[in-house]
Amino acid sequence: MVGIPSTCCMCYACCGIRVQKAGEVVVEITGAQDYPHNNGRLCAKGQAAIMGLYDPYRLKTPLRRSCPEKGLHIDPGWEEISWEEALDTIAEKLKKIRREDPRQLIQAGLDFNAGLFLSTYTAAFGTPNRWVGPAGYFCGNVLHPVHYLAEGAFYGEFDLSRCQYCLLVGSQMGFLVNLNGVTLAEKMAAARARGMKVVSVDPVMSTAAAKADEWVPIRPGTDAALALGMLNLLLNEWEIYDAPFLRKYTNAPYLVGPDGSYVRDEASGKPLVLNEGTDCAQPYTEVDPAGMALLGKLTVNGLPCLPAFQLLKEHVQKYDLGMVSKVTGIPAEKIGQLAKEFGEAARIGSTIVIDGKVLPFRPVAVVWTKGAGAHKHGTMAGWALHLLNIVVGAIDVPGGILGNRTLSPLWQPREGPDGLLVPGSAYPAGGAYPGRKAGLPQALDLTELMPIAGSMDPNCEDSILHPEKYQLDYRPQLMLHVNSNFFMTTSNPNRLAEVFKKVPFMVSFSIYLNETTAFADIVLPDCQYLERLLPFPNTLGPHGLTMGPGPWYWSIQQPVVTNNSQARPWIEVFLELANRADFSSDLNIMLNNALRLKEPYRLEAEKKYTLEEISDAWSKSSFGPEHGLEWFKANGFLTREKTIEEAYPRSFLPYRIPIYLEHLIRIGRDLEGVTSQAGIPWDAGDYRPLPDWEPCLPANQGDYDLYAVNFKLPFHTFSFTSQNPWLDELASHHPSAYKIMINTDAAEARGIRDGDTIMIESRDGKVAGQARVTPGVHPEVVGLAGAFGHWAKELPVAKGKGVHFNSLLTEGPDRIDSVSGALDTCVQVRVSKVSE
Repeated sequence: MVGIPSTCCMCYACCGIRVQKAGEVVVEITGAQDYPHNNGRLCAKGQAAIMGLYDPYRLKTPLRRSCPEKGLHIDPGWEEISWEEALDTIAEKLKKIRREDPRQLIQAGLDFNAGLFLSTYTAAFGTPNRWVGPAGYFCGNVLHPVHYLAEGAFYGEFDLSRCQYCLLVGSQMGFLVNLNGVTLAEKMAAARARGMKVVSVDPVMSTAAAKADEWVPIRPGTDAALALGMLNLLLNEWEIYDAPFLRKYTNAPYLVGPDGSYVRDEASGKPLVLNEGTDCAQPYTEVDPAGMALLGKLTVNGLPCLPAFQLLKEHVQKYDLGMVSKVTGIPAEKIGQLAKEFGEAARIGSTIVIDGKVLPFRPVAVVWTKGAGAHKHGTMAGWALHLLNIVVGAIDVPGGILGNRTLSPLWQPREGPDGLLVPGSAYPAGGAYPGRKAGLPQALDLTELMPIAGSMDPNCEDSILHPEKYQLDYRPQLMLHVNSNFFMTTSNPNRLAEVFKKVPFMVSFSIYLNETTAFADIVLPDCQYLERLLPFPNTLGPHGLTMGPGPWYWSIQQPVVTNNSQARPWIEVFLELANRADFSSDLNIMLNNALRLKEPYRLEAEKKYTLEEISDAWSKSSFGPEHGLEWFKANGFLTREKTIEEAYPRSFLPYRIPIYLEHLIRIGRDLEGVTSQAGIPWDAGDYRPLPDWEPCLPANQGDYDLYAVNFKLPFHTFSFTSQNPWLDELASHHPSAYKIMINTDAAEARGIRDGDTIMIESRDGKVAGQARVTPGVHPEVVGLAGAFGHWAKELPVAKGKGVHFNSLLTEGPDRIDSVSGALDTCVQVRVSKVSE
């Protein structure tokens, strides 16, 4: 059997699948053998999607709340209503809000394969308020701004086809966790077979750490100190850095004055560099990069100045081995070993010939994700780690870190102020450089107070609770919620409950009744992904989202079975609501721009379109009339080979990237001016040009003497897969999935034995679970996996399984990284044995 081609939607990866049916019943889901992304492979989550499709506990009909009270563990008193009544009620509320103030609408939640439709819909309605949910709390808050700065890209991965040394810091990339799990696992296996070394720096012996060459336990929240200590050794002790790369492709030679800003040419305004041939300061555009000094002192217009690189070298000198070892808990000799191995493995000066082109070869990567970034000072931590990649020249070259790329001109990097790289115009306000203008907040996520951030979702909680604090002149009246289970995967549910109760009316599109839909006034049954249509789910636009060598590809997600309940795909319901609420013409205009539709496929403003019609227009406009929707339904995907310039663009891009974030000085100053004048309490302390390590929690916490950390499993996504019986069975057999990992010594000191019930208490919550006593966790840490601990009675498979980490979190503006919007997950706890 060939099977029906489609795209998996069990995580972000969007693997190609073939769906096998017996009659009208799906009997098997396999990886598509000819699909270039996953090459016929499919993980446990993808294969288990069949159990979600036929789950008898799925929501089947529209429901209306009868209980006026809202809160945790309060029964909504659901009553069945018709689709017609539900849509009429919602449309009337939308019309009223749009007439009075569109900002009163919040679109909450994320369908991670269809975010483009959500953002276009809210823009057409006229509201700035999108509250993404879990992805906007932890996923890329720190990651995206750093990749914007370094690669001009939304996201980055390491070049596993050529990397020889990988340092995973709080990340499991390549081990079926993070984006592109299946693809990178295959590449990781091949890389390990040819001899690539992997070192995992993580408080928990995760799946990646267990399979790495070395596991280095680290104290939570100290990753920045480790990175800065390694930079000190590379730059000052051993002078291991890629000087030609720094001169030609970064702002390392730019001269900086006493106030921290560039010293500029009076005539042109361009930053000056020190010309080694003349010992004079000249605009960077007038000096050959090979002659730009990275070190030296100069006086310009009576002001002493230094190259940015020298400032970095001097800045990291305070991170000596003794200090870093004390902070991180890692022995000094181990830190030295990691730095030495990384610097030597970079093979600075080496080249490789690919398709007849000579390119730099830097087969090393420091890879970090949520573990390092989900802290109060997360942006500085992420930037410190990424500087390790930058100083050895391992950015967008063979063997190093590669930014994601698309073919659309809207996404292509371009030259910004001072010759630095700016992401394409499709990125929010050009990404993290030069940043948006600071101003008084208009959006609930306080976008205007975070000029370089991409995901500011944790701010929504405080702004909804205390809008007057931020001088917001409106109050949210209606929440349109799609799928994401906020109460399981964003923040502390006790505080979140108070936030949700502040919004008078909530409509939820969901496959299940769960902890979040319990706060809704109307719940509408959504379709499972095997029952719906979605064009190009592997993209953030009509062009393939891929990294490194290999083809571009564009795929289709299509309904393979007919839904026999009253469930409807949320996108089609959104289109109907736009028609009923009289803003479909604005939506059509917005879709023309968002999908970059060309004539004759542009949507007419006043015409009503189905999703099928829009999808067909998008397909033909992007790929020609011969590649319409029916072609994609029959064939599944379209590919195009990459050029070397597209796979490894750094050597072909003239724009520089920063090692010194000079623009943050201006942004911090502007922010302080706006917030102080408005009386808004705001911390702009992390807007600095060079990173530092700062503790994410006070040092003295009394008897709260352990850290609780959260880690991912390769067979679960967020919380929605917890209800899947096949995946639940896997978790039940896993040694730690549903348990609390505690170090052997810490357990012995507390009289805890393996299998005992233990209580974990933070200052803001507590959870209980079964102890998993093991040496595979840092002595100061307890480890909790996944997003478990469901309490909704409508989820009988998931209910009561595992431990809910987010119930321990502390909330509030002082727990949010004010640069990126990352929520601090550094939680100190006390642990005790529950009496028998």
